[in-house]
Amino acid sequence: MEKLSDSDSDSPSASLADKATIPCVQEITEDRTDEDVTLSVPDSDGGDLEGGLDDGDGPDFSVNGPGGGVKIKPRGYQLEMLEESLKGNLIVAMDTGSGKTHVAVLRIQAELERMPSNQFIWFLAPTISLCSQQYEYIKSQITAVQTKFLSGNDGVERWTHKSLWDVVLKDVKIVVSTYQILLDALSHDFVRMESLALIVFDEAHNCVGKHPGSKIMKGFYHTREQLGLPVPSILGLSASPVMRSDPLSLEKIEETLDARCRAPIQKRAELRLQIKLPVLSRIYYQSLPSEGLLTSYTRSIESLGQAFKSLDIMKDPYVLSLIHENTERSMRKLAKARATRKTWCQDQMRSIHATALKICRELGAWAADYYISEVVSKFVHMVEVEDSYLGIWDVSGSEKKYLAQALAKVTIKNTASQLPTSLPLVSDKVAKMIELLTSEDSTIRGIIFVQERAMVSALTHLLSIHPSTRDRFRIGTMVGTSVSSHRTRNVGQLIDLEGQKDTLSLFKSGQINLVVATNVLEEGIDVPACNIVICFQKPANLKSFVQRRGRARQRDSKLVLLLDPALDKVSDWEQLEMAMKSMYEDDMRALQGILVVEDKEEHDGREFRVKSTGALLDLDNAVAHLYHFCATLPAKSYVDLRPDFLFSSTDSALIRAKVVLPLSVHEAVRVHDSKTSWMSEKNAIKDAAFEAYVALYEARLINDNLLPLLRHDIVIDELTSSAVETRASIMSVQGQLNPWIEVSQKWKYADAGTNHSNSIVTTLSLDDLKIDMYLPIKLPPIQPFRLHWDEKTELIVTLHSGEIRGHKVEITEAIISTRALLKAGFGSRFPIQEKQSVLVFRTKEDIPLQPLKPMDMNDSHPGGIIKDKNDTNVSYIFKEWLPNKPPFETIKRPHQDYKQFPEDETYVSLTRLSRRSDFLHRVVKQSTSNLIKPYSYVLPTSRCIVDGTPFKFVQFALLIPSIIHRIEIHLIAEKLSKTLLKDVGISDLSLIITAISASSACEDTDYQRLEFLGDSILKMSTSVQLMGEYPLWHEGYLSAKKDRLVANSRLARAAVEVGLDKFIITKAFTGHKWRPIYVEDLLAGEMERKRDLSSKVLADVVEALIGAAMTDGGIPKALACLRIFLPEMDWQGLESRQISLYRLALDYEFPAVVKPLEDLIGYEFKKKALLIEAVTHASYNTGQSLERFEFLGDAILDYLVVMALHDQNVELSHIEMHHLRTALVNADFLAFICMEWSIEKETTDIVTITEARASPEFQEITRKIEQPLWRFMRHHSPGLGAAQIATSKRHKEIREDIKAAIEGGTHYPWALLARLQADKFFSDMVESLLGAIWIDTGSFEACQSVMERMGILPYLRRILKDNVHIPHPKEEIGILADTETVKYVIESEKNKDEGKTYTCKVFVGGKEVLQMGGGVSQEEIKTKAAEVAVRVLKAWKAGGGDVTMKGVEENFDGVMDVDG
Repeated sequence: MEKLSDSDSDSPSASLADKATIPCVQEITEDRTDEDVTLSVPDSDGGDLEGGLDDGDGPDFSVNGPGGGVKIKPRGYQLEMLEESLKGNLIVAMDTGSGKTHVAVLRIQAELERMPSNQFIWFLAPTISLCSQQYEYIKSQITAVQTKFLSGNDGVERWTHKSLWDVVLKDVKIVVSTYQILLDALSHDFVRMESLALIVFDEAHNCVGKHPGSKIMKGFYHTREQLGLPVPSILGLSASPVMRSDPLSLEKIEETLDARCRAPIQKRAELRLQIKLPVLSRIYYQSLPSEGLLTSYTRSIESLGQAFKSLDIMKDPYVLSLIHENTERSMRKLAKARATRKTWCQDQMRSIHATALKICRELGAWAADYYISEVVSKFVHMVEVEDSYLGIWDVSGSEKKYLAQALAKVTIKNTASQLPTSLPLVSDKVAKMIELLTSEDSTIRGIIFVQERAMVSALTHLLSIHPSTRDRFRIGTMVGTSVSSHRTRNVGQLIDLEGQKDTLSLFKSGQINLVVATNVLEEGIDVPACNIVICFQKPANLKSFVQRRGRARQRDSKLVLLLDPALDKVSDWEQLEMAMKSMYEDDMRALQGILVVEDKEEHDGREFRVKSTGALLDLDNAVAHLYHFCATLPAKSYVDLRPDFLFSSTDSALIRAKVVLPLSVHEAVRVHDSKTSWMSEKNAIKDAAFEAYVALYEARLINDNLLPLLRHDIVIDELTSSAVETRASIMSVQGQLNPWIEVSQKWKYADAGTNHSNSIVTTLSLDDLKIDMYLPIKLPPIQPFRLHWDEKTELIVTLHSGEIRGHKVEITEAIISTRALLKAGFGSRFPIQEKQSVLVFRTKEDIPLQPLKPMDMNDSHPGGIIKDKNDTNVSYIFKEWLPNKPPFETIKRPHQDYKQFPEDETYVSLTRLSRRSDFLHRVVKQSTSNLIKPYSYVLPTSRCIVDGTPFKFVQFALLIPSIIHRIEIHLIAEKLSKTLLKDVGISDLSLIITAISASSACEDTDYQRLEFLGDSILKMSTSVQLMGEYPLWHEGYLSAKKDRLVANSRLARAAVEVGLDKFIITKAFTGHKWRPIYVEDLLAGEMERKRDLSSKVLADVVEALIGAAMTDGGIPKALACLRIFLPEMDWQGLESRQISLYRLALDYEFPAVVKPLEDLIGYEFKKKALLIEAVTHASYNTGQSLERFEFLGDAILDYLVVMALHDQNVELSHIEMHHLRTALVNADFLAFICMEWSIEKETTDIVTITEARASPEFQEITRKIEQPLWRFMRHHSPGLGAAQIATSKRHKEIREDIKAAIEGGTHYPWALLARLQADKFFSDMVESLLGAIWIDTGSFEACQSVMERMGILPYLRRILKDNVHIPHPKEEIGILADTETVKYVIESEKNKDEGKTYTCKVFVGGKEVLQMGGGVSQEEIKTKAAEVAVRVLKAWKAGGGDVTMKGVEENFDGVMDVDG
């Protein structure tokens, strides 16, 4: 996987430009965002941990550095509770804020993996609001299965046929509902107890008496258990298992739920530190008289009382209807109504009057008048307009009108907009509360608990307009929502359910800082942002008190009780307060006792010493060593790398410890127990840490200095302290091999024999010219090659197989012939010595060496070289006879005396004989300005003389340096093949030539493409070898070792050590200084030559040779090549390594919930454990995490993409292949695949068509739901779950744009993909799957098939077919900027609705190119700005203008238009 970094560079941050030979541009990013670390992580009670690290609900987490994410893992006490629940039914008793729901999630995840496919899990909560909250949290954490929330809003009470339930619950594995829904479903046999694997009872303390939870257990669970039938597992959650201060109620709950009630024991210290109990304070107020004495307190109250008293029961519409009915039954009802005065109208007036008196006593006269005014005016108005809102009431219209007439007599004051200005209008209780609220600082976030719904409305309105509070507090309300459609509505409740819909979310976000609520907020509803709880009316019992206390979760929070000294006995509250304190002070005293024991208890002096170094491990330093080892593990977002210690008690009350290392550590060495039992946890921890560290040493995960391998080894074959082995970028190495030295020595040996019997003759053909070439060695096969005589003329040189022959006379003739050729071609440039050349030629005909002679006009085509007799140093070639002197302007290069040449003479058209010595490279095309002139050179015949040597021999002579160079390259390659690469056996010599030819050598081919291939093969092979060689190494060790093996520095050193450096061809052949190579000179000996080479060139040639070996003979030859250059690794066959890795995988039962993943992948695993490991995040608490498979899969993905590129019909340049690979394996693209690649599943909802009570009709609505790959990830991190949900939302918003770009766009969607802001775990999952598939099959073809299904390879073909533009815009702007510095200045601003938005300015060479806004992240806005900046720069370069903002405007859609 690539994040725009060059994978084989020494530095992990090296630019892509290193590989692509892009100009080295300095890029600067200036971050002006001033961003703080902010968190929004769902906690384990379902809410958000916002604004810091002190909110206790949920698992343990810490903040990493930039980009590191939030490290989250279950706390020790949560794991303790999980283990206890797996042993048997359990009620988890932990304070609010300790993360009980996360314990439930862990337990549900464990059950999903072991339950049969025909069972599911039911999560119960007491209220709809709590159900909704818990449903959202569970759904965010467990994404691989369907979770369904059932409530009365779904019309569940109308589902009267089992078939409806079967449809709704099909393929559902987790159901969340209130208790009553499950009870009804069980009662009607719509759901059966045997279909449930686990039932979770949230707020389990309610399961007593006639509570639905109690009925579920007694009516269905216990009856099955008594019959010996299977029953589901039970998990209860409660912060207050004791109800109504009755100690025996705990035993009743345990009996009902058939479960043990347990609080964490071994991890109670951690739990106590996590729970932030509020400071309890009491405020006493002066109360008003009792309600009975307030009937005349205000005119409104008095008139309301009078209206109530004046109601005549005999005029009540209900009574009149009974009289009119006049039946025996109606007469009984009439008698009862007259005796009890209980009719709807009487009840409503009585309730309104009583509530008004209660509000008056609690809040004061103003609030009472406000309440009466609101009730009367709203009800009278509703009746007058016959509002449909009243239509849901089961009350006759006449009764409503009768009540409205009665209320119309009440005297009301319009107080809705008036402000209370004096204390007599509000009660002392309200005044004291307002005084408390206004004394708090601006960070206050509070909850005020009251009992009545009407009290919520009145108090909220009072605080919203009171002068002391109206500007300081943004107030919301929260009351219960269980209003049945078949229950008579209480007129006086003033309920506004719609208005409170967003109260909790607004409170959590800070837009509301005060909530007035009934006891609906006591249980479970998560409000972690609260720092003060005010009990306006005293809690009903201990349970209510504990629950309210738990709402105040932030540090230094307060719990305030408003008490009436006349009614609330101080001793009662002191006793209640002492009961609360004893709940945690007993624990704290026990912890103090443990500390005393720890200080007194001595350990046994155990130690471990390494003989070779003397390094010592003992019980005192073992814990620090173990933490240090864990700290060196590869850092991962959402993963806490600290070791976890768990405890158990023996029969003698001694403690044993178990240490669990992070999931990155192989499970074979992950868990270790203390050797002995101890009185204290402290020493048990030391013991377990000691045993763990010794085991790590024995597994060779620790070196002989008892330190982790990654940070502290210094030996070259171990993991060194630096990121990679460093080498200078320029190295002094051997000069290029001169193969002619060995040829000269062979000539010497040949001369010592008779008749040159060892000479080998090769026939050289140059068009129709054939020449014998003599050498004392046999030439390697040389394919015909082209020589470029001029712009239009190409000559083909062919070398025919040589034969051993050549008498001494024949060789002598060849030597003479060679001298003649050299004189003909180069005699005028330098002297030709009377020595034997290393390569001698013999023409089939004699070379006439005649003196220059006058030109004969009777010769239609003079065969020799033509010269000007006045300047014989210049040679010409005959073109044509000219009967007359051509005009001066028709000659491209006229002689300086041309105008003085005679007119009446025959002329000759000539071209100049080339002075070039390099005919291997094409001639640079000349300027076209002289094309209209027909003649190059023109001379009169009288000035021309002719060399008698035929032109074809002169031409051949000039070609000799180029021919010798081509042969020399082949000799070097052959030498390399027969020596260093002998065991590789590369049969195609041209591959070796390509591999050793640097681009600077300007040969027909260079190593770039082969290096690109070899780089990928090297990394893939290394990854496979390391996985097999070190089965216990974590991904951090594997990556570090791999980095050292494949680093340019290591490969460069390998090239020098084995002597590859002398075979590397770096210097371009020009022929400018070419001189004949004489045997005698070479035998005299050459001084050892040195040259400076880049370490990258040395490394590249090694990789190119690996690529050449792969091309010639596949993986086996590539491995043979690797054995030569990197002998420190045991390079076994890939099949052997795959078999060993396959055997190491465990065999265990495949969880049914993961089976759809195989359908998605399109591959069925032979060993299911491989698939499980491939989708297990390091935050999970069992099994093996996916990091090792991701390490392997990353290399396999890269290899398969590179092979696909290499096998294309069109030969792609290495830069094109580099861009394509980056586009196809970068993390953002793979993350998109992880979110997009999905399997369809069906879910069914039931919709009521008719509302008839007798026989309602229903319709089944079946819809398709997508289950993408990411939902199958196994994890235990709330933060990761939140990141998944957030990223999936972004994916949903922009997926169509990305798909359109991939399926038909002209440009690669870099900015859109960056907008996903996807965490690395998305791409890791894709890569780990490929790694797992290869281990399961050993087949790259199987991995390719999966890549086809993913869409990677189809997109590759589409890019090539449609020529999609794929370079990253930041690379492009670097190229366009040339040597100028590119600078990005990023700023951010808070957006109330969308969080933060980012703006980026792009500067090139100090000049501002553009400014772009609307970014969702820094990386996205940089990429987006770079995309537009590229267009701007191209436009200005095309127009020749400077880089500036002038002429550039930004459209609404963010696309920049460039003028000019």
